[in-house]
Amino acid sequence: MMRVKKDYESLRNKAFTVFNTANKKKHSVIYKIEKDEWCCDCTWNSLKETHCSHIKAVIKKINSKKAEKLVKKLGI
Repeated sequence: MMRVKKDYESLRNKAFTVFNTANKKKHSVIYKIEKDEWCCDCTWNSLKETHCSHIKAVIKKINSKKAEKLVKKLGI
């Protein structure tokens, strides 16, 4: 399981720390807003140039928060 923590948000970037509870490793994930580009410091992302599990965990967290806000707004 992965835990996602938002580190900071600026006009250009959003930074997250992803902690993998299984192997106790931390990874940094950065979303570059202007380029619509994700970066992670893991080996998979640098070698394969595809979204790694750390980036997918952040995207899932962001989407679930947006859904929660929408549910509250609509009163469902």
